Amino acid sequence: MILDGIKVVEMGQFIFVPYAAVHLADLGADVIKLENPAGGDPQRNTKHAHLPQGDFNFMFEQNNRGKKSLAINVNTPEGQQVAHRLIAQTDVFLTNFQVPTLQRMHMDYDTLAQVNPRLIYALGTGYGLKGPDKDLGAFDYGIFARSGLMASFGEEGTPLVQCQPGMGDHISAMNICAAIGMALYYRSQTGKGQFVHASLLGSMLDAGSLSLQSALATGQEVKRKKRSLSGNPLCNSYADKTGEWFQLSSKQPDRNWHDFCEALGLQHIENDPRYRDTAAREHNCEQLIALLDKKFATMTVDEIAAAFKGKTVHWSRAYTYGMVAKDPQALDNEYIVESPHPKVGKYKNFGCPWQFSAAPPEVHAGTPELGEQNEEILLSLGYTWDDIIKLKEKDILL
Repeated sequence: MILDGIKVVEMGQFIFVPYAAVHLADLGADVIKLENPAGGDPQRNTKHAHLPQGDFNFMFEQNNRGKKSLAINVNTPEGQQVAHRLIAQTDVFLTNFQVPTLQRMHMDYDTLAQVNPRLIYALGTGYGLKGPDKDLGAFDYGIFARSGLMASFGEEGTPLVQCQPGMGDHISAMNICAAIGMALYYRSQTGKGQFVHASLLGSMLDAGSLSLQSALATGQEVKRKKRSLSGNPLCNSYADKTGEWFQLSSKQPDRNWHDFCEALGLQHIENDPRYRDTAAREHNCEQLIALLDKKFATMTVDEIAAAFKGKTVHWSRAYTYGMVAKDPQALDNEYIVESPHPKVGKYKNFGCPWQFSAAPPEVHAGTPELGEQNEEILLSLGYTWDDIIKLKEKDILL
């Protein structure tokens, strides 16, 4: 596999950094999750108010599959000694603890770079390493608001649209994985480790950078518009006769206009001066959208799909996540995979977004119990059973 032989230690919590470590595990890295014996990662016992609840903690499962758990108290000198011995044999260390906390625990970059000069130290933060808010914690709902994304969604004059849970964390996790991959390549050329960083804010600014660049280039805001005033009626949302929504997404409407009209039996408006080209349709968008609303209200989404089949019109029905879970396109590309699970049998979960022809990723379902691999890991570091017993007696090791 791509990361065979790479040893990773993750000291993360919630989603951002733990999810990045999941992708490294999918690609073959040996990932150890370093946790506090007093409860471990808070997500072990967290339920999300916006999500249905299953028979077990699927949030923790998704963000921690394929790892080992070492529950050691790094707030103590003895625990720090164990962690440093582990780091000395590690290629990548990931964390999203705040910098002052890392310094207090002697798990900051300057300390660990002395322990292992070849170490890739990856830090995830909320707002970046500089500026007045550098020491603030963050969750993705707040970052969606701070980054400008939330104020750009929805129609003008409506309340803010809430993001889906974990979206900001997952995009940020991909960014920090990319930084780690590039740092590993640099080390392969120079032998030198280094510090890498990604933030929730930076990742969300990147996700919305087209609109941000528009504001930078013109000094003007990208305004929210009402659906009825969309400048391009062929890139707009519509409802069928049952109320099911779908999205037209033709970004070259002049190229698609003939097929669009022919598919819907609207040849009589194809050469209408009000609609025959992009400029005309934009000028008369409200009138054309009202016309299309009436047309689509006479059809079902299945009938619309049949009409558009073989045409150059770009569109999609608005899938729910329940529909996506059964979508052959997602299943055939292994974006959704089924893996044997040690507790619940076969288990379906999101796979890996990357694909490699020579060394494909492999999704291992199942998360470790808190401290499940304590003895295995410490024995591999040269600790004896007597050492392990003493650490347990001092409540340093779970």
